[in-house]
Amino acid sequence: MPSKIPKTLTKKLCRIIGIIHGDGNMSSSRIHISDKCLHYHLKELKPLFKDIFNIKLNLYHDKNRNSYYSHFKNKKVYGYLTKKLKIPKGSVRKELFVPTYLKTAKDYLKAAYISGVFDSEGCVSKRQAEINFSTTCESLFKFIKKFLSNKKIKFSPMIRKRRKNKEYEIYIYGRENIKKMLKVIKINHPEKRLRLKNFSLVY
Repeated sequence: MPSKIPKTLTKKLCRIIGIIHGDGNMSSSRIHISDKCLHYHLKELKPLFKDIFNIKLNLYHDKNRNSYYSHFKNKKVYGYLTKKLKIPKGSVRKELFVPTYLKTAKDYLKAAYISGVFDSEGCVSKRQAEINFSTTCESLFKFIKKFLSNKKIKFSPMIRKRRKNKEYEIYIYGRENIKKMLKVIKINHPEKRLRLKNFSLVY
């Protein structure tokens, strides 16, 4: 069956945008998403892209880096992602910015987008009830800060100077505060959900 292009901005599409913004690569009509967790590729990414774009993801295991890559090549979908949705070409994080359509979207769509970003780039601590996120994109940093503030979710922002670029970090602490966050921003990455379960934070 041929691929399809969404007609409207949906929660699942916003999750995909967030995932690609977090750890995607766009080059020569090919889309790559990397993650070390095989279950994440098979149980989350594969059905998500099938549902939204009617695309079957290919899977590659890089044994040297101990990581997996979901990828596909499709000019129509690639053009839609880069032209219509403004996803940068190449290593997405290098030229990343939050497009206006996301800044003006409904809160439930913003939350779905941030969920995708956190699935790909967020980190759940092994030792304490903590979720943290790091990016070199100031636009994304400000977007997430504003959303968390509007939802009355407490967080600690931090800016570090590392290598050539600044690193923008957000830390969310405490079981009750994280529970409040998870009511709005869903984390679906299986390894991160398992860590949340250790702190009785699975929803």
